[in-house]
Parts: sequence; structure tokens; C-alpha cells
Amino acid sequence: MFDRKEMMEAFLSEVNEELEKLEIEILALETAGYTDKNIQSIFRVAHTLKGSSAAMGFNEMKQLTHEMENVLDQIRHGKLPVTTEAVNVLFQCLDTLRLLKEDIEADRTSHTATDAIVAELRSLGDGGQEKPVAVHNPGVAEAGEHPFEWNEEHAAALLQAELDGMGAFLCRVMLSELCEMKQVRGHVIAERLNAGGFVVAVHPELTESMEAREICFLVASAFDGEELQRQISNLMDVEQTHISGFRCDMLRAQETESALAPIVEQSASASPAGKEQDAKRLSQTIRVGVDRIENMMNLVGELVIDQTRIIQLGNRLRDAYPSDENIDVLEQVANHFTRVIGELQESVMKTRMLPIGQLFNRFPRMVRDLSQTLRKEIHLVMEGEETELDRTVIEEIGDPLIHLLRNAIDHGIESKEQRLAMGKPLVGTVRISAAHQENQVVLTVEDDGAGIDPVRMKQSAVRKGLLSQQAADALTDQECIELVFLPGFSTASTISDVSGRGVGMDIVRNHIEKLNGLIDVQTTQGQGTTFIIKLPLTLAILRGLLVKLNTSTFALPMGSVVEIVRYDKRDIYSLKGQPVVKNREKVIPLLWLHDQFHIPRKPRTRDNVFVVIVGIAEKRIGLIVDELIGNQEIVVKSTGSYIGKIDGVSGATILGDGSVALILDVTGIFQLAGQTKPVYIEEGAS
Repeated sequence: MFDRKEMMEAFLSEVNEELEKLEIEILALETAGYTDKNIQSIFRVAHTLKGSSAAMGFNEMKQLTHEMENVLDQIRHGKLPVTTEAVNVLFQCLDTLRLLKEDIEADRTSHTATDAIVAELRSLGDGGQEKPVAVHNPGVAEAGEHPFEWNEEHAAALLQAELDGMGAFLCRVMLSELCEMKQVRGHVIAERLNAGGFVVAVHPELTESMEAREICFLVASAFDGEELQRQISNLMDVEQTHISGFRCDMLRAQETESALAPIVEQSASASPAGKEQDAKRLSQTIRVGVDRIENMMNLVGELVIDQTRIIQLGNRLRDAYPSDENIDVLEQVANHFTRVIGELQESVMKTRMLPIGQLFNRFPRMVRDLSQTLRKEIHLVMEGEETELDRTVIEEIGDPLIHLLRNAIDHGIESKEQRLAMGKPLVGTVRISAAHQENQVVLTVEDDGAGIDPVRMKQSAVRKGLLSQQAADALTDQECIELVFLPGFSTASTISDVSGRGVGMDIVRNHIEKLNGLIDVQTTQGQGTTFIIKLPLTLAILRGLLVKLNTSTFALPMGSVVEIVRYDKRDIYSLKGQPVVKNREKVIPLLWLHDQFHIPRKPRTRDNVFVVIVGIAEKRIGLIVDELIGNQEIVVKSTGSYIGKIDGVSGATILGDGSVALILDVTGIFQLAGQTKPVYIEEGAS
């Protein structure tokens, strides 16, 4: 039996899913225009939310969705046109429902006010024709006089009942004026009607607040009308009954011919075989709490550590006892253990993976509202929604993508007048895409706007005091373009709700680099700009390069490692006080990590040094290390609040021998390199 907490979790999960559907369908209603399927989907979402919120006792949500149903019903029957005003009101309903959900999650006592939006819905509904009033007369049995609205599911159920040899009936029941528990009596009648078949629909809904004396049941039954009459006429509080035959096309009497087509299309899924398949499919899917998956991931991480320890132990035993047959058995067990752990790790990783489309679905609404605010026509193209990414990465990348989209629409896409003068389409295009590339996911945000002007970027940075004129003059065009990531940088001349405060793009880069990702920008003046983001698939386990500084072991994320080179000490030069090497026709600055982490340099017995070249976008730096151990899967562990933030370190991992190795943060290392005083290389220096 569910307790209140479990029911609340299930309710909130359902509300989240339904609100996502609602946003997608309202956008489709505006862009693609009215379709029966689209409006029926919105109606179904509102109806589902009304029922679940009523069951949980959240009356504000129930009342709001009820009023939404009234407006949607008028749109569905062509009595209310789909206008921008109507769509805006539906979006306001969506926003209010989200606020109500947040109130419920926070268990707030003061709920979001719904009076204003309910009044708007009623005002909007008054613009349509009055809804037809159901005939409350038990003695009337004419075709078409029923309170039930067109519903494909109901029609399919009735058609299938007919194929199974059952008849369809409209049962009108008038309760006594003295009946005090109309809802309970309605459920008793429904149970009787279910004896020979099943109740397809009931009007009005059997809720505690039901006051109507007349209840109409749409029933599929193996009994005939007389038997149904006999089943319910002798029940307590039943004053009068009337039963008449019912046909599928009576649900849509005004379109009898066309009504049959959608019914036939639905009949296959309504068949017993179809229902059995659907039930089987549903039974194979379960909801699992995120905390349980996180715990599984931690346990798998511990197994990965033990796997490494077993392999190292086997190697040591092989060296010590090369002729012992038990060592062969141990190696076989270790190899099998490695395969099983690998498959287990992959399976758990897949449970953490979500299609990035769940994130992309937030953007069409934002682009719509922003285009209206800026009075620009924007066509948003989304590609690769099925690309899967770790849920933690999806959560973290949302804000940076929002910043990039806002930047593309505000700064990138020109005004209609400018686009017309340049011979461009009046509608600007913003494209966001995702794709897998080896062990990374690549996200791109592209616009066909004005592009970035390097000269203007340079002038703006100097004007705002972010760069001296001398430093600005020394920049290349690409370096000028990358000024967009400087804190406080903005080319907007005025401050608005959208931009101009000089925050946003620096946050984007910092956020992505914290995820061990890279961001690059490509632009062509007059044609547009593309931001390219590369991210790891997961933040929990990564492949790292283990290196030694003296006796201490460190790990470098392989995604940041560009190249590993061995140089003779005579190939190291000093350039303006900075040690550098020449690599592939480029000058690469060098950094002794020993000095940054206060580790004594190891006395060198040979004339060459190992240099690990790491990079962020186009930037490169060489890290001098004492020893290369190799690369392996490492489990990322937080250093915790006790140790706190360490410059140049993003976390820690436990090695196979039980020791702890720090995971180096390449972004932080670049920052450390910028703060490091020049180190002069003397002949023969180590």
C-alpha cells in the first residue's frame, strides 16, 4: 500500500511529464495550426492533471485545468478560433501550473494565485458560442442527444465491443432527491453495469462534489436493454431509468461518415491482442528513484577500484611465483571479473543516460517568447534530440545553452529591416544540434546572423577598460572573437531584460570547463556564428592518464590530453622568461607542476623529460612530469567540503593499491600558468 510520500512522488513525476507534453502541444497548436489530434492531446493532458490533482486534494490545479478544458472544448468544436491571444492564455496556464507544482514540491501554505488566469480563461471562453446543454430527460432516447463528446478511445472501445458481440447502450439514471451520497450511488450503479460488460464513459464524473441527480452511462454489455433495466432499476435511490441503443457514430453525429475512419484506425490497438502487448510493454518499464541509481553508480565505482587492485595483485603474484598454477586460475577469474564489471558499468551508465531532447524541449517556448520581445521572426531547428547524455551533464548544461540561444537571437540575428537590406530571409534561423563523437557529445548552437566583428570586439574591450590599447593591437582576429568570453564584456549599447550587463558568455565558458568540456567559436561576418561545445558523456567515471610527480600520482582527463612527447633538455628554450618548446611548428609554453603543488623536483638521471601537452580549444600548454604510468578508467570522487576548492584540482580517485590520486583540472592549470612567474632555464637545469 502506498503511503502519502510515495503517492506524492508519483503525482509530481506525472505532473512533470504532462507539463512537458502540454508545452510541446501548445507550441504545435500555434505553429502547425489546429488539428483534431493536437487539440485532443492538450485536452487529454488537462483532463489527466485535473483528475490526479483532484485525487490528491490540490483544488487550485483542479480548478485551473477544469477551466482549461472548457476553453479547449470550444476550440475542439470550432466555436473558438486558435488566435495568438488564445495561445498566450494557454501558455500562461502552463506557467501557472508550473508555479503550483513548485508550491506543492516546497509544501508551501500560501499557494500561487489562480484567480487572474481563471478569469482570463472564462473571458476567452465567453468569446465562443455557448456549449450545448445535455438533455436531462430520462424519457428522451433520440439519437445524438447525449452528453458525451467525441473521443477516439471511446469510439474504438465501442467498435471493439460490437466486434466481440456486445451491444452499446446509453443508460440514463435519475436519482432520488433524498439521495445524500450521489457519488457512492453512482459507483454502485457502475458496478452493476460492469457485470455484463464494461462502462465506457460516465457523465458527470463521479466525484465528491457531484450534485447532479441524473447520471448518464455509456455502456458496452452482453446483456440486452431489458436486462440492464432490471439490473439497476431496483437499486436504492434510483428513481427512474431509461436505456436506449447507441451507435459508434453517435459520438460524432454531425460527421457520421468521417467518424468511422479514425475508429477503424484505433480498433487494432484496442483489440485484446493489442491490449496484451501494451500491457506487456508497460510491465517492462519501471520508475526508479535517482538516488537509487546514484547509489548503484557509487557501488560500481567501488567495484572498478577493486578490479584494478585485483589485476595489480595478480601481476605481483605472477612476478613472485611464476610457476604456480593457481596464478593462472587467478588471472582467469580476474579477466572474467573485468568483463563482468565492464558490462555492469555500461548497463548502469545507460540507466543514467537520457535523450538530450528532454532538454531541447525547453527551448521552443523560450525562443518564441524572446522573438516576440525582440520583434524578430526566428525559426528554431533542433537536431539530434535522440542523442543520449548522462543526466547530471544534462542538468548542468541547460543554463549555458540558454545563454547561447539568447545571445544568438539578441546579438546574432539582425532586425527584419537589416536582413531585408542584406538580401537575407526575414525569418532568422537558429540551429541547435547534438551528436556523439567518440566518447564525447558535441553540441552546436548556430545562427545565420551578422557574425562577430573582430574590430568591434577589440574596440569594445578597450572602451570598457578590459584591455589596454597595446594589448588589443597585439591580438589576432580569432583572439578578438574570443574576447566574448571575458567577464564583463558586452557589445550591447543599452541594458535590457535580455542582455547588456556583460554577464552570460563568461559564465558559459566557466560552466562548460567545470564539466571538463571545451567550447569553441567560429564566425563569418554577414553569415553567422557557431558555438561548438564538447562534453564528456558522464562525470562519474572517466578515462584518465596517470602520471607521477616525484612520488605522488596524479590523473589527467584523457579528453584534455593532446599529445605526449619526450624532449631533450637542450630542446627547451626561454622566451621572455617563459620556458617553451617547439612542437609541430608551434611554440608551446611549459609548466612544472611540481612547483604549483609544492612537490620537490625529482633529481634527473637522464637528459630527456616527459611532456604531456594538454589543451582547451586552441590553447596548448606542456606539463613536465617525472613518469608516465598509463591510462585507465578512474572513478571521480569529490574532495569534499573539508578540503574545499584546490586550484588546478577537480577531484580525486582511488587507485588499485588503495592510494588516492588527485584529478587535475586542466582549466585551473591554465589559470595557474597565467599566474606563474617566468622560470628561466639555465643550461643543464633540471
